[in-house]
Amino acid sequence: MNFPTLKENEFTVLMANGETGIVLDINFNVYQNNNENQHVYSIFDNIQEAREFINGISGEYDKIEFIIYNSKQEVVEFIKAKFSS
Repeated sequence: MNFPTLKENEFTVLMANGETGIVLDINFNVYQNNNENQHVYSIFDNIQEAREFINGISGEYDKIEFIIYNSKQEVVEFIKAKFSS
């Protein structure tokens, strides 16, 4: 799983199962470390688009947590899964 090359103002989102912490690909499947064609990062032009994406997904999938990264590979925001344990 390689971090994507981002432009200075772009952001990327990584998703994981909130119960297990297992990374999910962009199709909500469990990430398989040996599958080079499996993509785990969604790229956005700005942080607002990233947050809108997260709001849409978390409304449908309440057990997914999200990490927003900036172009320097720094965690900008961690969003917990909405489910109650």
